[in-house]
Amino acid sequence: MRTRPFRPAACCAGRGFTLVELLVVAAALALLAAIALPAFFEQLARARRSDVQAALLEDAGYMQHYYASHDAFSGTPPPQLPFAQAPRQGGVAYVITVAVPPGDPSSFLLTAARAGGMARDPCGDFTVDHLGRRELVPGTFAAGRDAARCWR
Repeated sequence: MRTRPFRPAACCAGRGFTLVELLVVAAALALLAAIALPAFFEQLARARRSDVQAALLEDAGYMQHYYASHDAFSGTPPPQLPFAQAPRQGGVAYVITVAVPPGDPSSFLLTAARAGGMARDPCGDFTVDHLGRRELVPGTFAAGRDAARCWR
């Protein structure tokens, strides 16, 4: 019976990865992350914008109901918005406030101001008024952004 000679170098040869192979994989992962992460964060911002827009419209509906009950947008008790922040649960991305001009109780302006992770959002702060006009607060949005582009 013939036995094989013991070859320690031959048994382990061909196993494992070389440093070059590991560096190529790391570079490919870094490239994928550089492409995917900004897209992920933009989609997250769009979802938060969509959430605050829905909250603003629901608050505007509440204000219209309040007007039907009190014949003004201010009164006793003062209007308490059902959604004073967006998202409704979790970390605050927008804080929603209502302003009723003292001389005109038949109008209001709802404003969603950016907070937390949305503080640098290029769309800025959102507004809705008693006529249903959807706007952005002047001076809060980046160049190239407007109400038509951000209110989707």
